[in-house]
Amino acid sequence: MRKYGLYLLIAVGLLVGCQKKYTAMDTTTAQTSAEETKTTESAKVTVPEESKTSGGTDAKEPESTGKLDPIPIAVTGEYDGEWDDSQTPIITSRCDRVFVQGDGYEALKSALSAKNDEMAAAHKKEYEEYKVEAIDMRKEFTDAKFTYACNYEFQPIRFDGAVASMSWLKYYDMGGAHPTAYNDYYNFDTQTGKQLELSDMVKDMDGFRSYVKEELAGRAADGELFDGYEDTVDTLFDGTNADSSLEWAITENGVSVYFAPYEIGPYAAGEIEIAVPFKDHELMFEEAYMGASTDGWAKKVDPWDTVTYRSGDVDASVCYTYEEPETEDDLTRKLTIEREQNGKKDTFTEDVYGKIGDTWLVMTDDGRSYLYMELSSENDWKTMEVYDLNGEKVAKAGSSTDSVNGAPIQTPDAFYLTRRIDALGTYSAYRKFHVGADGMPEADGNVYTKIRTADSHEDEMPLVSTRALPVTLFGADGSETEATMPVGTKFYVRATDEETFVDMELEDGRKCRIAVRQSGDGWGFLIDGVSEEECFEFVPYAG
Repeated sequence: MRKYGLYLLIAVGLLVGCQKKYTAMDTTTAQTSAEETKTTESAKVTVPEESKTSGGTDAKEPESTGKLDPIPIAVTGEYDGEWDDSQTPIITSRCDRVFVQGDGYEALKSALSAKNDEMAAAHKKEYEEYKVEAIDMRKEFTDAKFTYACNYEFQPIRFDGAVASMSWLKYYDMGGAHPTAYNDYYNFDTQTGKQLELSDMVKDMDGFRSYVKEELAGRAADGELFDGYEDTVDTLFDGTNADSSLEWAITENGVSVYFAPYEIGPYAAGEIEIAVPFKDHELMFEEAYMGASTDGWAKKVDPWDTVTYRSGDVDASVCYTYEEPETEDDLTRKLTIEREQNGKKDTFTEDVYGKIGDTWLVMTDDGRSYLYMELSSENDWKTMEVYDLNGEKVAKAGSSTDSVNGAPIQTPDAFYLTRRIDALGTYSAYRKFHVGADGMPEADGNVYTKIRTADSHEDEMPLVSTRALPVTLFGADGSETEATMPVGTKFYVRATDEETFVDMELEDGRKCRIAVRQSGDGWGFLIDGVSEEECFEFVPYAG
């Protein structure tokens, strides 16, 4: 079994002009995302009106919300597969694991570790069953070369000091008319690690149920739902449905209920979400789990989808599309952003280098809107392009080497971005950001924290010293003590400012700091005047 690259995530609470472009599954790739194989029709999605008027360009400094501060997580995926003699895949699989980053939250870490194991066991059982079927099909239809897929893909929704809400997207491609995908949702109390029931969140269940049914009735009137859908909804709420249970999640702005494709509507309708907002329904919910009340928001945007939104006296919509390069070796794509603002249309185009990944429409508290778009190029190098949607013309705000890297953006005032770090080794690390006055992500500090996806030191590669090294030991009480660590000490990288220090953890759990400075040749670091390569047995830099 092989691992693919990890990516940092934080939770998120949070689209007819463009036509949806469908992308067929690349059967030669074991990591094809279900996002690339959706066959539902393009949707026009409206973002609710913001209460504040737009205007002004000064970004508000982020304010701490205490328990509602976002917490970073990291996700690793393991994939497996079977190939025939021509090295054409017969079946591919992927199963994700999620890890809370940083110190604290031990109860949640334990709960998610158990959930990881539960999902991995379920995935392994299904994969082994489908593998037998896929191999038999390949033997019977040797020219078809169709590749089965069985994926459990982690989808974060909200992660903060109060709530951890998420789903695993279960994605299957078994040679039918279209793939099958549905989500299993899970909600945890961040402090206790308890997996929450809907009754833990909703105090007025009758009112909540009535709201959901009223919203569904409106969709039924538009012909979007099956006849008799009401009976299915009732059995799901009552817990008497023989085939499924009610799926729900706590977002930043409310509680959403989800119905899988075919459950109450046709496949083309996709997953049906009914969001019950906290606003104007405060008494319906448990206050301890309610999200922050802000006017800023962020929403993921898919290509060829149109997002409509309103802020103050501005009514707008935006859609982006791109043209694929003519050859596989060419990574240049023509990007087009179409925006309509108060009836005036504008089209922005430019050539971008790399594969277009996750894209977010971000609205600040003071009504400024930006498009954050990730690009991936050679060796999985990622950048984030930022586009300003506020003026008469769409404009390029800039580029950042700190990227979402698969991560949702929770709010414009607090989100985590990652980048590749080269400081006593190569690794991915994250910092906390907010949207700056110019629309670009602005870091809240200069320290990067290494992403960790290991439960113990046994699963990490340490730096083993070959000479005595001076360090600053950090005591549990905040004290600092100068010390010298002997030859053979194992150091585990934890954080760095990329210039003057690298923070480490020792085998016994103590924390320390190694002072470094960049070498004169522009590459690598010196420790106490000595090259890092002479201080450790091996320093794992990427080529």
